[in-house]
Amino acid sequence: MTFQEITLRQEISGKDLRPEVILDDEPLPEQEEPAGTQSRPASRVETASGEGGVLPVRPLGRVGAPRGAEATSDEFSMWVPDDQIVEKTQLVRAETEMASTPVRIYGLVSEVSRRSRRVDILEESDRYDNDPGDTVPISPGGVTYARVRVLASDPPLLAPPREESPVYAGDPADAAAAYGMSDMAMPVAVGLVRNGGGATAGPAKVDLDYLLGAMGGHCNITGIAGVGTKSSLLTILLAQTLSALAQHTGSGASAMQARAVILNVKGFDLFWLDHWSSSFTQADAAMWKVMGQPSPRPMNVTFHGPQSPGSEHNAIPTGRDAVHPYSWSLADIVARDLLPYLFGDAERSDDNFALLLGDLERVLVDERTAGDGTITRQLRANAPAKTFRELLTWFEGGVNGDDPPGWGSFVRGSHHTGTLRRFHRRLRRIVYEGAGIFRLESDGSHPLDITRLEPGKPAVIDIQSLPDAHHQRFVVAALLNQAVEEQTGPQAIAGMHYLFVIDELNRFAPRGHTDPITRLVETVAAELRSRGVILLGAQQQASLVSTRVVENASIRILGRTGGHELRAETASFLPASLRSFVESMGGGDKVIDAPTFRQPLVARLPRPPWAMRRAEATPRPPAFLGPDATPTASSGPRRIQPRHLDELR
Repeated sequence: MTFQEITLRQEISGKDLRPEVILDDEPLPEQEEPAGTQSRPASRVETASGEGGVLPVRPLGRVGAPRGAEATSDEFSMWVPDDQIVEKTQLVRAETEMASTPVRIYGLVSEVSRRSRRVDILEESDRYDNDPGDTVPISPGGVTYARVRVLASDPPLLAPPREESPVYAGDPADAAAAYGMSDMAMPVAVGLVRNGGGATAGPAKVDLDYLLGAMGGHCNITGIAGVGTKSSLLTILLAQTLSALAQHTGSGASAMQARAVILNVKGFDLFWLDHWSSSFTQADAAMWKVMGQPSPRPMNVTFHGPQSPGSEHNAIPTGRDAVHPYSWSLADIVARDLLPYLFGDAERSDDNFALLLGDLERVLVDERTAGDGTITRQLRANAPAKTFRELLTWFEGGVNGDDPPGWGSFVRGSHHTGTLRRFHRRLRRIVYEGAGIFRLESDGSHPLDITRLEPGKPAVIDIQSLPDAHHQRFVVAALLNQAVEEQTGPQAIAGMHYLFVIDELNRFAPRGHTDPITRLVETVAAELRSRGVILLGAQQQASLVSTRVVENASIRILGRTGGHELRAETASFLPASLRSFVESMGGGDKVIDAPTFRQPLVARLPRPPWAMRRAEATPRPPAFLGPDATPTASSGPRRIQPRHLDELR
């Protein structure tokens, strides 16, 4: 019997480049499989197209179940001939029978090994008389074999394949069946399914029902700085989610929409998402096409930065124009119930300090509840201060013994002078070091209002330029708190989602902390997904983030991660066979775990068409996209005249 080797050309859709050997003298099957069929009945005969018609495909290998390598419902071994190649992370499909029932088992190669017939290394040396330059005419007769982790079976049976069952190389249809993509209610592609070293097997999809709150919520990404490419994946996931929601609503389905916030936490890297990336290649564009986006382009976003001290309408310099300023006055803080978030964990852990803050709220805040349950807050008409400047002056007079109006009823002998002085020092530091986000006077403020964001158009909000880490945490808390109030109040909009892209989550919800901001993030993660408040978070080490935040993410993703972190409990979902791979994989590879996956999915990501930092930002689209590609608007730095310190705020 002769064998004819054919090489199937690999398109970016994921068809495999590995050679498949065709039995050209076998009888042809009577019927061809209908084109485009995703779910196929199990069969012991696999076919491929050739010049003479449809020809049976030679299996990649066969199941082996010797003593010590028994097949189980979770794992099995396979051997492959010397003229075939099997790779780690390759998808395979075993055709077997269970009690006369044809079954198709899909698996992922977790490791590939090679074994000779020699018992030990000494025999290997003896074969060449301990001379590596010698030659031996007789073949050693070894075997290549692989261990395969079971992904799914059709029909769904929890039983192992039989020994000697044929195993075939997986294709995009197999990948879709193995990870249940064809059964997803709202699938969204975030990359391509990795199928060995260089091949892919169609789009890698996650189910939005497990991201946006219907069946689960939130996404969490772990990866080391740089090569982990967490920010790229977060923006890809957000862009694809917004695109899917737009298509879902446009198709006549129930209205689903989202307001999105992207927190810029490093440099001004994310302030160029509306520009093309000079690193975007034709190969990347081809990958996006497989993901369902034939014409990828930069994101349509707005930009927001801290208000410049001394300016009424300008943000701090960011290197570009069209940046909206944000800041809060004392009246804004009261109206949005943000007083508890002004102070950090160290202050709130002091009972005396917490009691003083509660009394301050009592004299400042007038809270009323309407008949429909709507809560409104405002400064009391007889409040001792209407601005931050007046509040600081009032406190200073009180602690210095000047007895300003209302001070006696506020103190009432229940607060020690040391606590009052400490409170005054901390409040003064927060306001004066707030880099313009806290306005001393009542006018000129621009509080962030997520209810005014255009659905489907993300807002990039810079917080990295704030010098104090607690100021950064305050901004995050202000945004999350407003989303919680909007979605839990009587005016909640059906079908509305608030998506928050937050890198460096360990800053905002550190493990072991109990301050109001950490508890707010934990509440969103644990209780608000059904109300549409969703976290798309990332960090270098999940072990440093609140367990409630990490463990409540339905979709968990790993970029390249260090061994110490992979040994932590937060990475317990990762099979041991993939840990060495995760430690060394490239920036374009990710391991995705989702409730619909029996085993984690290994995906390959394209570069986004938008710039992820200023150095690669360009207004001109790549030449290969042709003359119809839309250029981005040019931008430049806005110059602000310096003001004297006395005029600031």
